[in-house]
Amino acid sequence: MNLLAFLAGPLEFELTRRALLEATLVSVACGVLGVLVVLRGLSFVSDALSHCVVPGVVVAVLTHASRELWGGVVAVLSAWAMALLIRRQLATDAAIAVVYTGMFALGLAMISVTRTYFNDLTEILFGAILAVSPTDLVISSSVALVVLGALVRLYWPLVLVSFDPIGARAQGISVERLDFVFYGLLALAIVSGMLAVGTALVTGLLLVPATAARLLARRVASQMVLSAAMGCLASWLGLYASYYVGIAAGGAIILAATLLFLLALVAAPLGRIVSRTQRGPSVTAGPAPARL
Repeated sequence: MNLLAFLAGPLEFELTRRALLEATLVSVACGVLGVLVVLRGLSFVSDALSHCVVPGVVVAVLTHASRELWGGVVAVLSAWAMALLIRRQLATDAAIAVVYTGMFALGLAMISVTRTYFNDLTEILFGAILAVSPTDLVISSSVALVVLGALVRLYWPLVLVSFDPIGARAQGISVERLDFVFYGLLALAIVSGMLAVGTALVTGLLLVPATAARLLARRVASQMVLSAAMGCLASWLGLYASYYVGIAAGGAIILAATLLFLLALVAAPLGRIVSRTQRGPSVTAGPAPARL
């Protein structure tokens, strides 16, 4: 089999073409937001929100409605509930844990009363990207546009709050309102990735490419572009591996993202060595901090 035939094989099928487009849209939305999540140390929030969507998805299954729509509503409400509890001086991890465990338990209780308990739970946790419909693609496209539009409009305030929330308040930025917007965008991105890799793995698509990008780029904007690109590449590699090897698509995508992270981990020190060799000796060692 030549390279052209290898690449064209999955594209012969409508389901695979939809899956590739869905994975691309999800990777872009999760990739750019993931950089801010990593910068702000909100990995636990993203993992919690990925499980908070379960009640909404169950409602969608029972009513034959859109999973993304109902999951998005529940995820956004859960994100705002976390933000409200944190504003009331509750410890951040405690606020997240209260909402996360309560919503996930509610979702599991709702699943247990359905007749398709195992199938529904498996699909919710691990995704079904080959089952995406044209409606799902429209929703994912809308989410990607909303996320990118909001980041373009609020780029500097979001980055400033990520680095220096006290300084942002001193400049008159409403950090609390900005957090509500950011948490809402994060919830939407997680829901858009739910169908692709499931609630159990969507955090990997959000965080792993972003973490790899931080190893290779200094400026936040460059990290966002690189994170989105690496997420897309991981999604394509995972889907091709799923097609030719027969492994689960969601797991294959995250494994590909992890492999790219390992390559970045190896490449980053080599790049710094080459850079120092070209510029001469440096008085500092280790990775450079991210820049605005």
